[in-house]
Order: sequence, then structure tokens, then C-alpha cells
Amino acid sequence: MLDQIKDKKLEELNANLAGLNKKLGNMWFALGKGLLTGFGSVIGAGLAVILIGWFLNVIGVIPALRESANDWREAFRSTQNFLPTDSTATPTPTQQ
Repeated sequence: MLDQIKDKKLEELNANLAGLNKKLGNMWFALGKGLLTGFGSVIGAGLAVILIGWFLNVIGVIPALRESANDWREAFRSTQNFLPTDSTATPTPTQQ
């Protein structure tokens, strides 16, 4: 009689575990879904901040952004003077 009760409880436990496995699904799938959701949230938030900043800069609400953008443009233009434009611009050892 005791063995029958143990067998019955064991079968109930196996049925419960099988039901949990069906509800939870594959843990690797859940991990991948969570990672992609987090990555998408970060990209979306970054894109929203960029678009809001651009819009506010266009309508002139944030003049400090315009000044810093001009500073960055000037810095990039000044570094272009240091880079050769083509391969003939670099001196060869015989020309030195």
C-alpha cells in the first residue's frame, strides 16, 4: 500500500514537472528573447534622444548644441589638413 502511494505521488510529480516545462519553454529561447528585447530598448532610446535633440536644434531651442556642432566640424576640418588626399602626396624616400 505504501508503494502504491509513493508511485502515485511520483507520477503526480512527473506530470507537474512536465506541465511546468511546457509552460516555461526552452530557457535558451527565453534568454535570447530577453537579450534582443534589451538591445532593442537601448537602440530605441538612443534613437529617440538623437531625434529629439536634432529637432530641438533645428527649431533653435538648444543653441549650445549648434555651437558644439560647429566646434566639432572645425576640428574635423582641421584634421583633414593633416591627412594626405592621395598616394602621390606622400614623399618617397628618394624625394627627401
